[in-house]
Amino acid sequence: MDLEKIYEIRGRNGDIKIFLSDEAKNDLKDSDGVLVILFYNGNLVMTYHPKRRSWEFPLGTREEDETVLDCVIRKAYEATGAELFKVQSIGYYIIKEENETLKYAIFIGKVEKFTPKPRWSETDLVKLFDKLPENISDDNNVYGIIIDYIKKYYKE
Repeated sequence: MDLEKIYEIRGRNGDIKIFLSDEAKNDLKDSDGVLVILFYNGNLVMTYHPKRRSWEFPLGTREEDETVLDCVIRKAYEATGAELFKVQSIGYYIIKEENETLKYAIFIGKVEKFTPKPRWSETDLVKLFDKLPENISDDNNVYGIIIDYIKKYYKE
């Protein structure tokens, strides 16, 4: 069953288009980076970014010659210390800014266990939430749209 959902947002830093569908989750090879929505025992796993002063999910760009899946595993570990046991793609989003267009693959990651984060991690605290906290680094509601989609179409 292909549940195609497309959302368009006029963002502060550019236009954002979110693609959530069976087709979209299989069209990730050209992604510039990843967004990983982490879960542990049914709770959202978020990390606090001291420079942005907000909670966020692991997000980042791919390194040269890195697969999308390797990027997901690396970003989850670097930001939270999480070791994942289940990872699945659900789509992607595109940000169109004045001078460039970036594509981010969206994944759900289930945490098996937490290990210490690297000392050089850009993030600070790691915390579990039963819903999105107020102070998040997502003023365009990308997180909210994705979480609502996951709650509606994906079961634990």
